[in-house]
Amino acid sequence: MKKSELVKQYVEKFPDHGNRTLALLVIKENPNLFTSIDSARSCVRYVRGNNGKRDRAKRKNKSEVFKPNGKAGEYKIPKSLTPKKRIVRIPDGKTLILSDIHLPYHDVEALECALDHGHDADNVILNGDTVDFYATSRWDTDPNHRDLAGELQASRQFLLHLRERFPTANIYFKIGNHEERWEKYLWRKAPELCGVPDFKLEKLLNFEDLDIQEIGGRQLTKAGGLWILHGHEFFNTFDPVNFARTLQVKTGVCTIAGHKHKSSQHSVKSMDGDTIACWSMGCLCDLEPDYMPVNQWNLGFAEVVHQGKKFDVNNYRIIDGVAHR
Repeated sequence: MKKSELVKQYVEKFPDHGNRTLALLVIKENPNLFTSIDSARSCVRYVRGNNGKRDRAKRKNKSEVFKPNGKAGEYKIPKSLTPKKRIVRIPDGKTLILSDIHLPYHDVEALECALDHGHDADNVILNGDTVDFYATSRWDTDPNHRDLAGELQASRQFLLHLRERFPTANIYFKIGNHEERWEKYLWRKAPELCGVPDFKLEKLLNFEDLDIQEIGGRQLTKAGGLWILHGHEFFNTFDPVNFARTLQVKTGVCTIAGHKHKSSQHSVKSMDGDTIACWSMGCLCDLEPDYMPVNQWNLGFAEVVHQGKKFDVNNYRIIDGVAHR
């Protein structure tokens, strides 16, 4: 049997196979018929009429095996599993941003100062690490201090208090790297519970009952023209100047973040006259934790007044229970 006749049988049997795929199949089942994949593929193209206009016209008239050029057959590009990124846009008005509270290791006086100062806020953003999740940390922790039930109870109590103080405000709960400890703990210790609604953070902290909107750990947030991050979105950053400067370099847009527990500001002006300003916020937690008693942290929070793309940032430090700009 001629090579072309044998290949034609394969073409008729597997009409949706691509030329190369079909050539590989022919060689696999007939190893002595062709000397190389290129010669087998050339024969497939000949049989299908893919070797030029004249041959194509001839094959279209005389057989059913013609296959249009540029068709990959049954092997299509697979569906992407990459989720679409959704930006949470904060409604216009006054927005109070509280970052790194680390319940139940919070600073009561500092937290009270921040809440009093932002009493008339239209929006409140808990900007990551609101809950410490000490008990589920992958780091070595003191077993005597692990109390997951106590952490969750303190967090629920704070959220109830927050909703009472801001009954009409939009409240957002950003997932920080410490909240991610919970999900990663389930991944490692109890994968069977992953995806069970009762074990999701939104259920454990009663977000639905309190009308609190969750913002994912890698989800982007924007208030007017200001981007809001927790700060853990950048893996293991080094800050040769300060974190605000790092944000300006990493994002190239006006951004505010927490995570580093230090207040800072940095701005640059382009030749076009555009100003890119970035801020990092202080924390609202214990400044002398056992794992890092010596540090450069400071207490603080931020307020943003925004309308359309315009915004104004007040980045406060808290000193002796008093907010300072």
